[in-house]
Amino acid sequence: MHVTKHADAVPYNAPFHEGVDTRRLQGMEIGPTEGFWLGISVYPPGSFAGPSDVMGESIYLVVSGEFVLRCNGDTIPLRQYDSVHLAKGDHRELVNESDSDAVLAVSIANPPKAS
Repeated sequence: MHVTKHADAVPYNAPFHEGVDTRRLQGMEIGPTEGFWLGISVYPPGSFAGPSDVMGESIYLVVSGEFVLRCNGDTIPLRQYDSVHLAKGDHRELVNESDSDAVLAVSIANPPKAS
């Protein structure tokens, strides 16, 4: 078992994110996982991720607030407890167009191990 308290979560630099507070909760440098890692991201009003291609299979869960997801030509509003599966290579943009913070839990496949 490995517990990470939010206060101990490690900030990380998420590519193509603007104005987003990203913290790793499990996996990578914060703790042992084999196939994925877990993060939490706080998007203040006007902040965004993308547009960019998804670098690894991902699952998003809206913890609170509202987002607009643009992916592969579709535009989808997301609200609390909505979830999304994104395949590697999907072209996405995630934006907080609301007047309040929005919080997203993110699980992403670990990058392949070097041979």
